[in-house]
Amino acid sequence: MLGLLSTQQVCAQLGMGIRAGGNLSSGHGTAFQSDKKLGYQVGGHLAYHFNKTIALQVEPVYNLIRVRNNEQTAQRDQGIGAGTRKLEYISAPLYLKLNFTERIAIMAGLDFNFLMNDNRYKLNNGENAFRHQPRTGYSLGAEIGGLYFRYRKFNRTTNIVENWTAAIEQYQLGYKFDLF
Repeated sequence: MLGLLSTQQVCAQLGMGIRAGGNLSSGHGTAFQSDKKLGYQVGGHLAYHFNKTIALQVEPVYNLIRVRNNEQTAQRDQGIGAGTRKLEYISAPLYLKLNFTERIAIMAGLDFNFLMNDNRYKLNNGENAFRHQPRTGYSLGAEIGGLYFRYRKFNRTTNIVENWTAAIEQYQLGYKFDLF
């Protein structure tokens, strides 16, 4: 009986679910316009509850982000023409989650992300416009029942003239469903 209780207690501490939603993203930097573009994200979440109030939650998701670069670099060898670029990321933010009630929570944490399509966009000289390496940023969020909101920000280093950096900013709104 004692072994059964500890198994039930451990299961009560874990939570898992799926999520999907839309996002508005923009790139801020010398080579980018700050226009907000529509994208989406799909993924899941896994939580470990220390108690009813505090949890650690990781959210592995696929993110499609759209950013628009300007015409400032179009004529340079290490330049790229103006246009909207679709950047595909795998993100895994790790949050400290504070539950006010069973249905209302806020969270903050580190956002680990990896650009999947780094070789899709080329500079005028044929090199990749975006760099492959993983990046870290931060994320803030809130949940009310099944709805979630997230604010994410991270820097994406590029190979565009003098390695200009784009500060990627994203607002997410979506729905989550807890499996357990």
